Amino acid sequence: MEDVRELKTILERVEGKLIAAGKMYGAMNFGAWLSVMLLYYVIIGVFDLPWQFNIVYWPVAFMLAMGFTGRVWKRLQRLGMVTGNEVESSTTGGILIAFSWITGIILGWGLVPRMNLGVNPDSSLAVGFLSFIAFSVFGMWLIFAKYSGVEWEIIPSFLIPALGIAFAAKMESGAMVWAGFLVALGFSLSVMLYIYSAFRAIER
Repeated sequence: MEDVRELKTILERVEGKLIAAGKMYGAMNFGAWLSVMLLYYVIIGVFDLPWQFNIVYWPVAFMLAMGFTGRVWKRLQRLGMVTGNEVESSTTGGILIAFSWITGIILGWGLVPRMNLGVNPDSSLAVGFLSFIAFSVFGMWLIFAKYSGVEWEIIPSFLIPALGIAFAAKMESGAMVWAGFLVALGFSLSVMLYIYSAFRAIER
């Protein structure tokens, strides 16, 4: 019986560390996109760049962020194999997540700004940006809930931008910058909650 209890304790610790590694992966995901967005704001605040810069920056930033998170995911999978708990990704889930973001792009950068929901073009664009983030991340959260369980740490990253839509629509100046900081706040809170969950898992 003593040996069984010791084995159970060891397995629980291993499982806790694997869960913690998964939470750290979630934190690094949001941290990567947060860095991409804030770097964009830093660059456009210093340099007067043409709109074509966006066509170059965002695809390159997307590939770099995906490459980084992809390498982290492979390390998480290797850790799972070592501990005997394989970490698998769902192909269907991945396709649905991509669909969620594509739909969010069409909605937030195409349809919503043309509806002129803000008091001026800048506020209308901010409403579209916040709608894009809120819709895309919410869709991703629902897909995670179906295929891998509810990730409550994600909630601030879509809830805070969604709550800011009504305020952005009424701003006569600085709406787009304010929307960027709002998204950064939501993502930062998600990073913090993921790290907190990782510490809780380690303490198991």
